[in-house]
Amino acid sequence: MEAAQIAFNVIVVVFIISTMFGAGLATTIPALKAMLSNVKLWVAVLIANVIVVPLLGWGVAEVFDLAAPAATAMILFASSPGGPFGAKTAMIQKGEVVLGAALQVLLASVGSVTFAIVANKILTWADVGGGVSLDVWQLVKTVAILQLLPFAIGLFLRYSREDEAKSWAPTALKISNMSLLVVLALMLLGSWSQLVDLLGSRTLLAAIVLAILAMAVGYLVSFGPEKTRTTTATLAPIRNAGPVFAAIGIAFNNDPDILAALAGILILGSIIPLVVSGALGKRRTLPGEDAADAAPTAASPAT
Repeated sequence: MEAAQIAFNVIVVVFIISTMFGAGLATTIPALKAMLSNVKLWVAVLIANVIVVPLLGWGVAEVFDLAAPAATAMILFASSPGGPFGAKTAMIQKGEVVLGAALQVLLASVGSVTFAIVANKILTWADVGGGVSLDVWQLVKTVAILQLLPFAIGLFLRYSREDEAKSWAPTALKISNMSLLVVLALMLLGSWSQLVDLLGSRTLLAAIVLAILAMAVGYLVSFGPEKTRTTTATLAPIRNAGPVFAAIGIAFNNDPDILAALAGILILGSIIPLVVSGALGKRRTLPGEDAADAAPTAASPAT
């Protein structure tokens, strides 16, 4: 079991690094500057992901009258923005890849600081637990090493050695695609028993509703072209599981009921936006792409 967990962690790291490196290779400095200058969009997305989605998690838990362990898992999950699948959804849907990657790094960085505060406050209001305390500096370092650094390296290569960057991009994309499939497969295989146990509960339905509502919020708070709005939409349901697992271990002594509920919520919260992104990608074309070739699957998104 321990070996399987180590293997899963390694594949997740490979997926995050290859995805963010590939996003950096696909990013130009002028495009990044244009995204960074859109302050109103950044503020709107931050408010939606750091405040609105966590409150939605609490609201969904209340509406579905979830048991305390499932409600705790839902609130913790909703309070942790910036999951590593965020940039991938932008690639799959042929959306704003630069925006998706930049927002993922921003949300993960901000979420490293806000997660414990927001989760603790909502858990107290919901009266299902509290006292979440995490090492903020450790979370920030993790985001910087796994997300910001590979993105910055890819961006630098695109700026300084454009031809090499373009030649490396397909390889980074293939590694990202293959590792994504392995991560999803291992998530399902490793959590199938918990998912079966949840089939008779309302937890899985609540997770689906939260994912849909989060996408709606991500779409509505955004503005600009359709690709921008769908990029921020599919980014919203994808949360950062690392701080959540840490919180459950520290504050809830790895409560098995909370972990079981989190498994179902996490899987659906990742798969639903990926499926939506795949559907969007099938009806979009990129410059220079033939319409006949414009239907990539989740395993073969465009850069």
